[in-house]
Parts: sequence; C-alpha cells; structure tokens
Amino acid sequence: MEIKPLQRKDFGKIQRFAITGMHLSRYTSNRFELYFYAKYFWYLELLRATRIYAAYEGDEFAGVLLLDIDGEQKAYRSWWAQKFVALMEWLMQRGYADTSDQYGSANDEMLANYKQRQHVDGELNFFLVNTEIVGRGIGTQLLIAAEKDLENKHIYLFTDDGSTYQFYDKRGFERVGEKQISLPVNGEDVALTAMLYAKQY
Repeated sequence: MEIKPLQRKDFGKIQRFAITGMHLSRYTSNRFELYFYAKYFWYLELLRATRIYAAYEGDEFAGVLLLDIDGEQKAYRSWWAQKFVALMEWLMQRGYADTSDQYGSANDEMLANYKQRQHVDGELNFFLVNTEIVGRGIGTQLLIAAEKDLENKHIYLFTDDGSTYQFYDKRGFERVGEKQISLPVNGEDVALTAMLYAKQY
C-alpha cells in the first residue's frame, strides 16, 4: 500500500463507500437522496481540509483521511463544490433540519465544553476506508502517515456508536465527551450516542 495524492477520479468511489461505511443510510432510505447526501458530505469535509492523505494499492483507491488544522491553508478549492454544498445546506434546512440540528448541536456542545479545559489544534474531520478491501490495516496505515506530521498537535474528532469508534480506543485516542441523541429515521426515533475523541501528539 502507498500513501500518495488523492485522485479526482476516485471522488465517486469515496461517496459510494461513505453510504455504507459511514452508515449514511440512517438518514434516508431513498437512493436519490442518499446519492446527493453522500456527495454533499464528501465535499463539505474536503473543502474544510488542510491536509489530505490517500492510500492506494497500485491504482486502486484504498482509503482517505482528512485533517483540518487551525491556521493552515485549505488543500482543495472549488467554486462549484462550494455552491453545491451551499445549495444542499439550504435544502436540508427545509427538509432535514431536525436530524442535522440534533447531531450538529450535540457535537458543538461537546467541543465547546472540551475547549473550556483544553486547547485544540485541529480536527480529524473525515476518515474512510474502501469497504471492498478488508483485513489489510489500511485505516491504521493512513493514521500512522498522518500522525508523522502531527508533532505537538492536539487533535479531536467526532464519531458515534453507529460507527467503528473502537478503532480510536485502540490507537491512543481518549473519549472526552459523549451525548445521547435521538434521530428521526424513516418515521421512527433512533437512539444514538454522539462521541468526541481527542489525542495529544
């Protein structure tokens, strides 16, 4: 496996893997909505990132990790992507406000509480592995590559108990906040634990 620049041709794969790997289907079962939500979610985080780490096995996309470090220039710029994200956020406020507000508010509250007692330097804001390649330690290798550049940085990330949060437990991250929320999914309320993790390098 090799860490190298992310290829634009793999954006579609990332969006597809995000639907299953990040359980985006918890928000809607409509395939049309899922497609656009995955695209929105990817571009939202990509536009925020200041560092991009991509893993490849030959020419096959294996995974990607994004970091947003305070004071650094953004790594990706796209007028089209900015407009797309803005349009999607406008639409979501009219159709999915309750879902997005609960999750976002929980994360904002946990981070605000943590910042009262700890300075942070940035966020691990996107982390995804190709769900068709398993058992090869891709996530670990991506994290190791990013960690080499994080000396003296205090990094946080958001996750939840619907994701593989145990990965961070095993790699030296500390769970510094959690909050119970309830998301409306397909007409039913689904309980979820939002979590904040952090690590000092």
